[in-house]
Amino acid sequence: MRAFTAASLMAGIAYALPQSCQTTTKQVIVPTSTATYYSTHVETVQATTAQDLGTFTEIVRQSSTKTLQTLTSTEIDCTASGMVASQPTTTIYTSAGDTNGSSSQSPTASAALGNQDKSLHSRRDAECTVTKTSTTTYGQTYTFVPADATSTYTRFTAFTQATVTSTSTGGTAYAIATALATAPDHCGRNSTSTSTTTQDARCAPSALISAAGASETSEQFGLSYSQRTSSGATYSTNTTDASSCCQQCVEAEGCAASAWDIRNGACKLEFPVKFDSGEMSCGLGLQAYYNAGPNHPMERGAGLFVARGCGSVAFANAKPDDGT
Repeated sequence: MRAFTAASLMAGIAYALPQSCQTTTKQVIVPTSTATYYSTHVETVQATTAQDLGTFTEIVRQSSTKTLQTLTSTEIDCTASGMVASQPTTTIYTSAGDTNGSSSQSPTASAALGNQDKSLHSRRDAECTVTKTSTTTYGQTYTFVPADATSTYTRFTAFTQATVTSTSTGGTAYAIATALATAPDHCGRNSTSTSTTTQDARCAPSALISAAGASETSEQFGLSYSQRTSSGATYSTNTTDASSCCQQCVEAEGCAASAWDIRNGACKLEFPVKFDSGEMSCGLGLQAYYNAGPNHPMERGAGLFVARGCGSVAFANAKPDDGT
């Protein structure tokens, strides 16, 4: 008798321990009103004739041309032959060098503790589920009733349009003139010597810009192309590297910025002008567009290398390559 009483007491204690219950809430939404809308039946008719789109006027503007300045390139004229010195070049930049830095950040203490399970689990003798129902009155139901009307839509598959050309005069186109000078030199087989060249610090490799992004701290992408955003002139040539392209810009009066393309060696110098006077302004030289993909983002250094001359440069995201 005593053994039976003890067993019953232990069972009661176990039943009295707290249980772990899961609460499930069901939400029922009851519309506040019912709205009735009338719909019109639309019949589509296939057109048998072409739709006339009217007349398109193409305006051809004839502008006068203003030459901003003349850039002179030098060509070597061999006046003699024989033994000459090959000249490995050492480049010296004339002001402060690279100021870029890097930083690293160690994991925080809270992240280090993220994998540790410090929670306390209560004793569970059985599972239970509690269901609660919540009713919300909101919105309305919709009823569409056909209206006693029919609308006809004509679909055209062929179109015609007349084109006329109108010519207007006015405005100014800006240009950079070029000149070629020859320099006499001794040409022939190579011996060994060294030479030193000096370039502006703005043309140092560390100062050239080959990538951009939404911000300085976000992911950076290569520069796909550039364009001048104001009136002015563009001087185009080819150079062996981005620093040589930049050096031409800093030596040319009014050159706001340069862009060198590693894919083909093309070098562009930008000369913006004031909108009211047409004089060189040293303002915004160009806007370069970084290719962020998303399908095929451009790696940094795979496109343009941009440098500031006497002006500034801006950056923007190129059109996405996924069709959006």
